[in-house]
Amino acid sequence: MFLATAYIYVNDINASKEFYKKLLSEEPQFENEDRWVQFSNKIALYNRKYDEKIITKEPREKFNKAYIDEFAKDTGEKKNNIVVFNFCTDDLKTEHERLKSLKIGEVSDLMYVNVFTPYWYFNITDPDGNVIEITGSYNG
Repeated sequence: MFLATAYIYVNDINASKEFYKKLLSEEPQFENEDRWVQFSNKIALYNRKYDEKIITKEPREKFNKAYIDEFAKDTGEKKNNIVVFNFCTDDLKTEHERLKSLKIGEVSDLMYVNVFTPYWYFNITDPDGNVIEITGSYNG
């Protein structure tokens, strides 16, 4: 078994697409209308609202009963940050400055942890409140 894609539920597919294009410095590899945006590093965005619009109109054509039943389940309030994406860069200080200058999301200060090994990182928050951790080489 292998990881095919990690995808993020998003509320505003266009805002999230712009955020991740700038974060990853790349254009999407694939887009399916306003439902799905796929980037080359196995990160994708899924707009559940797209399915909400068509599930009542074309349920038998587009979805089977199991999908409709699962989709209709009340899972409670959406919880972000259940998974943290950790990206690595060759130059942490330069990447920190780049993302701050883009003003695409809240960027933390550079943080240092040395519990078992020295570790530098910072966080940036996407439009849906997901925290993304960026780490890499840092020469302060």
